Amino acid sequence: MSYYRRGSDHGDYWHDREPGPGIKDVATKSLYIQSKKFYIDIKESRRGKFLKLSEVAPNGQKMRIIMSLTTAKEFHDRLSEFCETYSELGPGRSDGSSSCNYGNLKSETIFKEDKRYYMDLRENHRGRFLQVSVSLPNHDRSQIVIPAHGMIDIRDALTDILNEHGKEDKPENPHGERRQTLTVDGKSFHFDVGDSPRGTYLRISEVSGSFKATITIPEDSWDRFVSSVEEMIEEKNDQEPIAV
Repeated sequence: MSYYRRGSDHGDYWHDREPGPGIKDVATKSLYIQSKKFYIDIKESRRGKFLKLSEVAPNGQKMRIIMSLTTAKEFHDRLSEFCETYSELGPGRSDGSSSCNYGNLKSETIFKEDKRYYMDLRENHRGRFLQVSVSLPNHDRSQIVIPAHGMIDIRDALTDILNEHGKEDKPENPHGERRQTLTVDGKSFHFDVGDSPRGTYLRISEVSGSFKATITIPEDSWDRFVSSVEEMIEEKNDQEPIAV
C-alpha cells in the first residue's frame, strides 16, 4: 500500500543530517510496517543526546526527522493520543475512489526552538496514516509517513528506547533556561538562551495576543547582532536634533 506524499521527496536539507562530527550511536531500534522500514535512533553529540526517526521506502529512499530528547518525549505523548484516537475510529473508506483528497482526522503541532513539528492523522482512498513533518523558518520541510496501524508499534519502540536511554547525562540547556522579558505597549518580548544539537542560540519572541513572531540567532553571531543594534541606536541618536 502506498501513501500520497506532499512536497519535495529530496528533503535531506541541513537539519536532517547528523549535526557535525563526533556523533556517537547510543541506541537503535528498527521495525517493519507494511513495505517500509523504520529506524528509531538515539545519538549523542558534544551538545547532548538527540533522536532521529527515519523511514526507508522499498526503493531505498530515506526520509528523516531529528528532534531533541525533550521534543521526543512530547512527541511520544502526543503519539499516544493519536493511537487512542485511531482505536476509537470506525471502519475506513472503502469506496475505491481514486481521488487524492485527504480527510483530516486529527492534527497537532509541537513548537520547539525554531521548529514546528506537525502531526496529522489522515485518510485517503488507500487507507489511514500519520504524517509527521518538521518545518524551519526557511520554509523547508521534511516528513515521514507512518501507516496508522503501525503507530502503536512506533509508540512502544519510543517508550522502550526513551526509558532506557532518554536521560540526559547533562542538562539540555546548560544556561539554566534563562529568560528575560520586556513588555512595551501591550507587547511582550521574550529573550531565551537554549541549546540544540546544532549549538547554542538566542531566541527572541514577540508576543501580542494570539500573534507570535520569533527569530533565532546562533551563538557565533551574537556579537555581530549586538554591534548592529548598537550602531543603529547610535545612528539614530546622531540624527536627533540637539536641544539649545
